[in-house]
Amino acid sequence: MEVKLKSKPDNVLLGCVAAVCFCTVCWAQRLCTVPPGPVTIPENNTADVQVVKIISSSDVSMSVAVNPDDLFYIRGNILMVKRGLDYESLLSPTLVVWVRCSRAGARTVNESVEVLVENMNDNPPNFAQNHYVLDLNELLPVNSSVGLIEATDVDSEPLYYRLEPATDKYFRLENINTPRILVRSLLDYDVVQKISLLLHVQDTFNGSASDEPFFTSVATITVHVKDVDNRPPWFQPCLRANLGNAKLCVSSGYRGKVNLTEKEEGPLVLEPGPVFARDGDKNRSEQISYKILRGNEGNIFQIDEETGNITMTKAVDIVGPIILTVLASQVTNRDQFAVTQVTFDVMKKSRNPPRFERERYEGFIYTSSIPESMILRDRSTNRPFRVRARDEDFAGGVNPDMKYEVQYSSYVNVTSEGFVILKRVVKTESFALQVRAVDSTTGEFGTAALSVQVLPAIASPSPSNVGYRPGDMALLGLVMAALLVLCLIVIGFLISRLWKGKASFDKICEVSFHQRKCVI
Repeated sequence: MEVKLKSKPDNVLLGCVAAVCFCTVCWAQRLCTVPPGPVTIPENNTADVQVVKIISSSDVSMSVAVNPDDLFYIRGNILMVKRGLDYESLLSPTLVVWVRCSRAGARTVNESVEVLVENMNDNPPNFAQNHYVLDLNELLPVNSSVGLIEATDVDSEPLYYRLEPATDKYFRLENINTPRILVRSLLDYDVVQKISLLLHVQDTFNGSASDEPFFTSVATITVHVKDVDNRPPWFQPCLRANLGNAKLCVSSGYRGKVNLTEKEEGPLVLEPGPVFARDGDKNRSEQISYKILRGNEGNIFQIDEETGNITMTKAVDIVGPIILTVLASQVTNRDQFAVTQVTFDVMKKSRNPPRFERERYEGFIYTSSIPESMILRDRSTNRPFRVRARDEDFAGGVNPDMKYEVQYSSYVNVTSEGFVILKRVVKTESFALQVRAVDSTTGEFGTAALSVQVLPAIASPSPSNVGYRPGDMALLGLVMAALLVLCLIVIGFLISRLWKGKASFDKICEVSFHQRKCVI
């Protein structure tokens, strides 16, 4: 009991303090009351917009004690905003306004009002620049990144991107929210040198399907494809071919002729042209140098490193052909090279061109002759017409490399033996042409004129005036040869029997004269 009595004064003191504090709080709340929690107000509101109504008695006066950016004022018992709020210009979206409440005979009380400014979508996304230029090397690996072109938007994240044309075969976006441009397929400078793209950005995923406001922006992108040194020299002319993504150009080589034991001066003439290679990269002109790798035993030939012209250092003393392997390589990058073959046929020098036996010839054909009939040598017989040319460089004048050609006529052809064959029916009284005899190894030739008279069919000396085809004559000769061989076999057999005494003379007569009676 004594302990309780001792503690009573302390309890009384504590109760008095609590009572005073309670009375003070209650008095302040009764003096000026604001709603609990933050008050939300959207940005871009017009001026003189109500923020919150403050509850107080009529004899309480109010004013703004702490006014962020001087944005607020009191009208009666209502907290007002002076002007539209811009979310992006505020240091913080939360503004704390202190309202001073006072009444005569009472102490002043400050109440805080927390104003939360709501961000609205009122700004478009923007790229740092309207036009971007990308310089890219050809043959970049697929899925390589060539650039990240992002837009900024002070209102919202994320942003949504789209590349136009959407079907572009060379590029794509990493995803709809990340505008990293990736290589979709290989860039080939020979195919494309410049690509134009449009990069669209939108601040709403599907703004056109919503009633909410949305904004878009666009940037143009120009891609320049740069030619890189990825192809070796190509000998010209060459046949282009593709091997997967690789491009090739295959040369068939070069061919020339030189005379045995004779040294020619100056660059040698080659077919289909002089040795020449150019850079296989379309837009590059790397310097090319040339070198003979092998085949030049005896150092008969030399090649100009810069031009590729091949000349002779001495006469050829061996029978050909001589095959040279020639290298073409870039001066700045010897790893880029190509090889080809140059073949020289070694010829014995020709001193005489082919020469026909006559300068002018005359032949005949009938109007009724059909294609493949032979031109005739005269009017009265069916002997075929034939031209011959001699080459005095050969014994007997017979050049095995001689061939005949017809010029200036579509009516006839000439065989390798010099016979002239009709190609189509003749509808004229006569026609003229030129026959050439060409040495196929040296290219030398001789010419002769041929005039063909077309005779009426009735002028033929026999029903065989249509002439014989080469095939008919060959068949006739074959049949005659077979009959001759058969006869020889039969006669030999009979003589053999007679010699051995196994057959009578009458039997021989019977067989020989087809069963006719033999009279001795």
